[in-house]
Amino acid sequence: MKSNCRLMTNWASGTCKANGISIHYLRTGGDKRPLIALHRLTGSGVCWTPVARSLEDDYDVVIPDARGHGKSSAPRNGYLYQDLAKDVAGLVEKLRLPDPVIMGHSMGGMTAAVAARQLGAANRAVILADPTFISPERQREAYESNVFEQHRQFLNSSMDALLADLRLRHPYRSSEILEYMAEARLATQAIAFEVLNPHQACPNVDRR
Repeated sequence: MKSNCRLMTNWASGTCKANGISIHYLRTGGDKRPLIALHRLTGSGVCWTPVARSLEDDYDVVIPDARGHGKSSAPRNGYLYQDLAKDVAGLVEKLRLPDPVIMGHSMGGMTAAVAARQLGAANRAVILADPTFISPERQREAYESNVFEQHRQFLNSSMDALLADLRLRHPYRSSEILEYMAEARLATQAIAFEVLNPHQACPNVDRR
């Protein structure tokens, strides 16, 4: 399989210590407004690669791996959205990202909303794509479903088998992004699914 660094030769890959963990990130760089892109559950920063390519002429795109995902730390606890948002705030501080735009998809969308509230005037704007604003009942259903078992089965699959499954479920996506999705799935720790735990308090965010 090709390297994750394909077509990213000018991007930085780094790790910073923030909020008590190591956060891995890719960064397009340049003297531009920073934009932080946050991925979904079972994703990783590299899954934003096609979007980052399209934005890098105008933004310094920073794409971190959430805790429990990719190359970031997987601590035994700390998977509330408030914790994930504190990781983002710590990244902003450590990398000295002035007035960033924060963008997130699904789990990353909820994290972006909570992080924007924590950062207040320190962030420029927030972009939410399908954030997980769901009722406690729906969250309980997700937590008590077979998602854990499905993930364990994926972890026991070969890369070829996982890619074949992804091609069936996402026939219109490029081979590149499917490879990123497969790699990210295999690098997602089971503890990361605690973000679905219905016992965590619903983050207080402004949904207007």
